[in-house]
Amino acid sequence: MILACLCCLAGANAVALMNPPQDRVLLSDAKIPIVFTNRKDLKIPKVNESITPAKDVPLGYPHGPKTSEFVPPKKRLYGYTVDLRVSSRSKTNLFIAASQDSFPCTPNAPDRLISIYGKPTTTNFDSIYDRASDRLITITGGSPKFVPAKGGYEVAIQGSAKIELKPKYVQDHLGYFLWDKSKPLWPHPVAGWCSWMAHLQQVSQKDIEDASKFMAKNLLDYGYDVIQIDDGYQRASQSGEPPLKPGEKFSELWTEPNDRFPDGLPHLAKEIKSLGLTPGIWVGLFLPLGIKHNEGYVLGKDGKPYRGPWVNYAINGLDKPALEEAYVETIRTLKSQGWDYFKIDTLRHVLYDNYRKAPEYWKSRNQSMEQAFREIMKDIKSVAKDSYVLACWGTLPELAGVPDGCRIGEDVAPDFASIRRSAKYIAQFHHLNNVVWLNDPDYMCLRLPVAEAQTWVTLTALAGGHIMISDPVKDYDAARVDLLRRVGPPMPLRPGNISPAKPDPEFLALNVAKDKQEWTIVARTAWADEDSTKKSVSEFGLDPTQSYLAFDFWDSKFLGVVKKEFAFKSLKQGHCQAVSFRQLQSHPQILGTDRHIGQGVVDLDQVAWTNNTLSGSSLLGKDRAWTTYIHVPSGWKVGSVTAPGSTHQLAGKVLSLTFAPKSGKAKWSIKFNRA
Repeated sequence: MILACLCCLAGANAVALMNPPQDRVLLSDAKIPIVFTNRKDLKIPKVNESITPAKDVPLGYPHGPKTSEFVPPKKRLYGYTVDLRVSSRSKTNLFIAASQDSFPCTPNAPDRLISIYGKPTTTNFDSIYDRASDRLITITGGSPKFVPAKGGYEVAIQGSAKIELKPKYVQDHLGYFLWDKSKPLWPHPVAGWCSWMAHLQQVSQKDIEDASKFMAKNLLDYGYDVIQIDDGYQRASQSGEPPLKPGEKFSELWTEPNDRFPDGLPHLAKEIKSLGLTPGIWVGLFLPLGIKHNEGYVLGKDGKPYRGPWVNYAINGLDKPALEEAYVETIRTLKSQGWDYFKIDTLRHVLYDNYRKAPEYWKSRNQSMEQAFREIMKDIKSVAKDSYVLACWGTLPELAGVPDGCRIGEDVAPDFASIRRSAKYIAQFHHLNNVVWLNDPDYMCLRLPVAEAQTWVTLTALAGGHIMISDPVKDYDAARVDLLRRVGPPMPLRPGNISPAKPDPEFLALNVAKDKQEWTIVARTAWADEDSTKKSVSEFGLDPTQSYLAFDFWDSKFLGVVKKEFAFKSLKQGHCQAVSFRQLQSHPQILGTDRHIGQGVVDLDQVAWTNNTLSGSSLLGKDRAWTTYIHVPSGWKVGSVTAPGSTHQLAGKVLSLTFAPKSGKAKWSIKFNRA
C-alpha cells in the first residue's frame, strides 16, 4: 500500500507485512512503505511528518456549547506526506492495502454531499478511508483513479501528486477522541413511526395501537418495522419532585405508565410484536432528588446536588449503585417487558448542563467527567443487550463507539423550515453515518404539501440513516404512503464526503457499485425558486467523455441519453428532482425502477447480461404494482419474457416490466434478439 503503517517498517519486514504480488516493487524508508506497481526507476520519496495540536469538535447548534469543549491533555495530530514529483506525462500505478471495511471518499468537499454504496470507481474521490484502522489516505493531484482489488485498491496517477496519511482520522483529526471503533456497526435498517410530533405528551395507548395497526398494514412490507413511544407515557416529571409512594422505586415511574396506558407497558409491547413490529420506547435521563443512593449525585460548589436546566440533577456514572438506581434499572425492566428499541434522551443536558457546570466536583475526585458520561451509556447498552440504543439529542463525541445510533439534529415540525434544518445537520454530520454510528436526522413530519414531503423523504433516504415519521396516522393518505414505500427500506450507505459539508446542500449524489455495475443518483433540492440549470456530469463523479442514460425517479420518466452535462429542470421552493445516471451500453440494460430511490441498491439483485439475455430479481411489495424499466437500444428487439405475475410493454426504447402487488422478490429473464 502507499502509506501503510506508522511503525518502523523497513525492507524485508515491510514486504512480509504487506505481502505484495510478485510483480510489484516495494520502496520504503524507516516509516512508510510505498508500493509502486510499474515504476522501478523512482527514488525513495522523502516522508514529511507534521504534528499539530488537536482541536475540539464544532457542534453548530443554535443553543448550548458551540464545540464539544473536550480535548484530552497534550493530544496531538500526526500527519505524513510524500511528494511524488514526476513528469506530467508519467503514469504511476500504486497499490493501497486496505480492509474490507474501507471505501473511497473525499475529505475536501464542503460544497458537495455524497453518499456511496459499495466501492464505486467514480472520479470525484481522492481518498481511501479504512474504518478498521481509522486511517485516511489522500492523493492530491495526479487525477487518481481507485479500482477495488484483492486486499485493497489499485491506483493510477498521472503526473506529480502529494500522498498524505492521517492516522486516527476520525478519532483524533475529527475530534472523536474516545471513539471505540471495535464496536460493530448496527447491521439492520432502522425505519418506523415515532409518537412525539404526532401526539406530543398527550400520547395514549390507543394512539400507539392505531399507529401499530396502520404501519403493519401499509408499510411493514416496505421495511418500516419500529413503533416508538416518545415522551408522555411515563409518570416521572421533568421538573419537580417525583410522586414516590412508600417503597416505590424511581424506575417504576417509567416502567409503570400513567392512566392513558391502562393495560400497562408489557401488554402493549406484546401487542406491537404480535403485528410483526419492533416495540420502541423513549427514556429521558432527567432526575429529581430522592433516590436512595443520594451519594451519587453530582455536587455543585455549595456541596449540594447541582441542578441544571432540562436535566435537573445528574448521577456520577462512575458510582455504580447510584447509576443502577437512577438510570439502568429502568432500561433493564423495560427490556424485560419486551421493549427492543431505546431512545435515550437528555444525554446532552447531563453532560453540558450538569457535568460541565460542576468542574470542581470532578477535580476534587480526580475523575474524568467524560469517562463517567460514557459509563452511563455503556451500562444502558449492556442491559439493553441486542436491542437498538439511540443517543439523543445532538452529536456527542464523548459517546462515540457506545450507542448504536445518534440523533444528529434538533427537533423538527411539519414545516419547510424543518426540512431545511434537517438538511443542515445531515450535511454537517453525514461523515459519521455508518462510520461512528447510524445517523438519525430525526423523524419527518409529512403532513405538509406533497411536493415538500417528497423532498424530505428524498434527502433522508439518500443520506442513508434512519427513516422515521411522526404524524397522526389519519394524515397518511395514499400519496404520502406511496412516498414512504418508494424510499423503504433504508439503504446501508457510507459517506462519500468524510468531513462536514455546508448547510443547504443543493445537490446530493449517491454513487453505487453493485453486481459489477455502477450508477449514480443525483437529487437537486430547491431552497428557493430555482431555474433550470446545466451541470457537468463530472461534478457527480461521472466521466464527461461517456454517454449516460438519465431516468427521473419520481416522474418514472426516461430523460434521454446525456453526455458532458445534464439540464436539471426548474423547481419551486421546497420541490426536488431525483435523476439516476447509468453509462450507456451497446445492449439492453437496466434504466431504472419506480420501486426504490436507490434504483437497484435494495430493489434489484443479481442483474446480469449473458447470451443476449438480461436477468435479475426485483423487490416488490403488497398493495402496489411496481415497474422495472429497461433500455432497449437500436439494433435490438424483445424476444421472450419470463417474469411470472408481470406484464410488459415496449414504448420507443423503453421496456416496462410491471409486477402485480406481491410481497418479496420476483425473478425475471428477458431474451433479446438482434434486429
